[in-house]
This record gives sequence, structure tokens and C-alpha cells, in this order.
Amino acid sequence: MIDITQTPDLISFAGNPVLFEACSDNYMVSLGDRAYFELVVSSIDTTTGHSFHLQFAGKTLIFQSAGFTGFDGLLFEIAYLGQTFNDFAANIYQCFQENYDIQKYFNVTLDPPGASQRKIKLAAKQSGADGTVVLSNNGVTGVTQAVNTAGTDDQYRDYFGIICLIRDTLGNPIGEDIKPADFVGSARFDISDYIRAKFAGWEMQRFEFPEMTGNAKAHGWDYLLKYRVSFAEIIAGNVKGLQSTGWNYAIAGGLNHELITSLNEKYLEYFSIPANKLGFLSWLPLTKYSRSGVMEKLFFLFQDNPSAVHYRLVVIINFTDGTHKLVNATEQVTFTAFSVMEFKVGYDHLDLVNAEYGKTVQSWEVFLMDSNDDFLSERRIFINDERFFENEKVFFYRNSFSAYDTFRFTGKSDINLEYERSIGSTVREEKDTFFNAPSKQFSAKETENCKANSGWISLSEKNCLRELLLSTEAYEQIGKELFQIILKSTKVTPFLKGGEYLYNLEIEYERSYQNAFFSVHIPESSANTILLPEPLTWDNMEVSFDDMEITFDQIEF
Repeated sequence: MIDITQTPDLISFAGNPVLFEACSDNYMVSLGDRAYFELVVSSIDTTTGHSFHLQFAGKTLIFQSAGFTGFDGLLFEIAYLGQTFNDFAANIYQCFQENYDIQKYFNVTLDPPGASQRKIKLAAKQSGADGTVVLSNNGVTGVTQAVNTAGTDDQYRDYFGIICLIRDTLGNPIGEDIKPADFVGSARFDISDYIRAKFAGWEMQRFEFPEMTGNAKAHGWDYLLKYRVSFAEIIAGNVKGLQSTGWNYAIAGGLNHELITSLNEKYLEYFSIPANKLGFLSWLPLTKYSRSGVMEKLFFLFQDNPSAVHYRLVVIINFTDGTHKLVNATEQVTFTAFSVMEFKVGYDHLDLVNAEYGKTVQSWEVFLMDSNDDFLSERRIFINDERFFENEKVFFYRNSFSAYDTFRFTGKSDINLEYERSIGSTVREEKDTFFNAPSKQFSAKETENCKANSGWISLSEKNCLRELLLSTEAYEQIGKELFQIILKSTKVTPFLKGGEYLYNLEIEYERSYQNAFFSVHIPESSANTILLPEPLTWDNMEVSFDDMEITFDQIEF
């Protein structure tokens, strides 16, 4: 029968080991027996050089009587005048105590002194035929054999293994593996490779683009895969009934080695820690600079929802004059258990340019609340940065949660164009003309290599940007468009200012495509337009204090 002895966290990371262990009691036909041997001493031997042989574990040990043993391990002391068989048995027992092979394979005991005989008992420490003892060539007076039980080996079932089957919510197989059981009938499976392969089959981007109306988008198994693992015994190709686990979830990301090992040592699950339940799927600091035209997204993992809790996205807009405005950026709805939501929280997503006529936004705070006005998430603050940066670049990249982050590089940038040409010669047998030169250029491809500089950033920001350097999916945002890039190298420069280190990160990257043709393209801006007050038209009328009708051309502002 299969017994599932180890399962991973309820929500685990596909990028880290996802371990299951199953055990079966059918891997063995029969359990082996331990050998047992009794050596009986009933008289004494006073002559040196007498011996007996003990054979076990493929060895033959020759034990011999002697006047001086010297801790030899094979020499036992003869009996002297006045000694009895009890003393002589103690001499042989002492020799067994000093013998390496006897101590390795057997537990040795000496019976109390007897009236006619005294026994030395050898009980094998492990089951198996190696513990079987054979007494031969016995030339020692008073030494004989009593009970001698042979040991037997464990009998394992031929062609026995444990099969592991991983399936999704529709019952479709994600992967399967077969492993032989170990000496206790267990097999361990790391299914992370199968889950990562399933995630890799997702061909669409994992964020909304181009962006539609609304500030929230629900995601499915592109972020959080619901799966079930089943185990069965397989004997010579014949599979017995499946034993299944409950439902588990895998998120398409991973933690670094230091954090995952620390959590494992403390028997903690990352997403069961209260503080992590409130966190958006980002390592960036809770406060960051942003502006109009920059795409900002936050991703949140909702866990179980047995009480049908409602959520809404709340935005607090802080103006430069010290006033505030609270906006519900989404309707209040019940969140789906074990789902990932994408929230669009950029300056233009929230239409902050039109938040309140005549006022300038200083910052905005974003968080999730339930219907009782309790916090469901942490608070993230975006500071409106209206400064002009000549070399600003905006990068959008996939982070270690498999969600996406945005970061602005405001330092000096550079672009270098490299060309790859394919040239060949043609063989011709004709007169030279203007159009039949022998050398031809068959192709020319242009690669755009760029440098971007982060400007001076804090230590926490520098550390978080390691994700950009490790990301396998990164984009440069230009206006409303994204262009995929490939990071090539990086350089970090520290600077001590006011007792605190600031850092300058410079990256080199290239477009993930080559151009064979030239054209000029200026992407459309993603900034929202300012909504001005409605102008007066011919039908705009106001009434004066004396109820006289005033037309639009009589009104003064």
C-alpha cells in the first residue's frame, strides 16, 4: 500500500524544489532473519596452540589458545591451575570482545557462571546470510556448539517501483516519473521541472498589453497553477491503484538559495507568514518615484477565501497644497480564492492629471481593503516626479515572483549601432557594365547596443535591481509601446554622501531584434490628456439677480 510521507507547501515556487515522498510496504517479499550462535564451554584447556575456526560474512577467523595474548584479537588465554570452565569461557569472551569482525557483526554476551557449562552468545546486529556462523576445525578441549540459527537475507520484489503522476484541475497530465524504491520502500520526487515546463508552455504575455479599460485584471494558471499529485506501485509494468494528495498550488517564480534554506530550516512556508500575505508580488521598496507616462503595475496573490471576503483597490491622492482625496479605483467584489490579480496603478492609469481641477498631485498611495475597511495588503506610495531628465529610460521586467516591476533610469545613456554584413563574389563571363560588379552585398543587419544609467540610488534600490539583471524577460517602455531587450553587462559605482552610500548602476543592453531596414518611428505618448472645463456655447445661459437672462458673451471671469 502507498503511503504519502512528504508533501510540499500549499503554495510553493516552481523555481525551487517541489518535493514529494511516497512509501510502500510491498517493495519486499519477505523480511530477512538475524543469525544467532551459541558457543558452549564445559571444561578447560591448558595447552597453547589449540584452535577453532569461525566462518561468517565471507571470512574465516582462527582463534587460538596462548599464554600471552597481547590484545591480538585472535588469541585467547589458556586455563591455569585452579581455574574452572567458567574462567576459561571468560577468557574466550574477552578475546571476542577484542576482535574487530566479531564486534562489527555481532552483539556478544556471556552467560553467568554455570554448574556444568557456560555459554557465549553471538547475536547478529543485522538480518542476512552474512551473519550465519559456522564452527569448524575445533581442536580446543571443552568447546562445543549449541544453538546455531542461520540468518536470511531480505527478499525484495523484482521490477518494483513507485510511479508519480502530476495532473492539473482538468485531469490532464502535466508529467510523470518512475523511481525504484530504496531499502525502506521510499521514493522521492522533485516535480519542479514538470511544473516549470507547464508554465513555459504559456505563450501569451503575463500582463495586460495593450491595456484595456479598468484597473484590475484576473490571471489564471499563467501565475498560479493548481495541481494534484498521485502515486501508485508499479510491478513489472503493471500499475496498481492511485493514491492522491490534496490540491496544491505552484507560483511561476522562485526564491534565492539563502531565503529558501532559511525557511526550510524553520519549517516555514513563505506565503503563510502574515507579513508576506499582505505583500504585493514585488521586492521593490514601498516608496518609489514615478510620473505621467510610466506604466506602473502591482500584482497581488489572493489566498483562500472561505468567508467570501470582498476587496477593492483604494487610492489616496495627496496634493501639493496639503489636501487629500480618496478614490476607489475598483468596485468592491469578492476575490477568487488562490488567484493573482494585476492592478494598474500608474499616474495615467488612475487619471491623476484630472484628479481635481487646479491642483497638482504630490504623491499617491495604493492598497487593498475589504468591506470592513480592514487592510488586505501593504501600502505602496508613488511620489510624483515632475523633474525633467534628458536621458530617462523606463524598464519593465519580470521579477522573481514571475510578476512585473517598473524602474526608471535617469542617468546618462548612450546608443551604439553595430552592423553585420554578408558579402560575396559572383563569377560572370560577360563584359563589365554599370550593374554587374563581381562583389555583392547580400544582407546588412543593424544591432542597437545601448547603455543606461540609474543615477544615484539607495542600497535597497540597488539590491532590488538585481532582479532586472537576473530577469529573462525585460522591456524598455517608450511611450505606449514596449520593446524587448537583452541585458549584456552591468557596472556598479558606490558614492559616499552624508555618511550614507549611494550607488550608480550602469547596464548595457541590446534590442532583442536586428533591423535590416531604416525608418523613423516616434511612439505615441502614454500620458493622459488634461480635461479642461467645458467651454461656453450658444446655449449656455445664466440668470442675474434680477432674473435677467445673460448670454455667454456677457459673462466675465
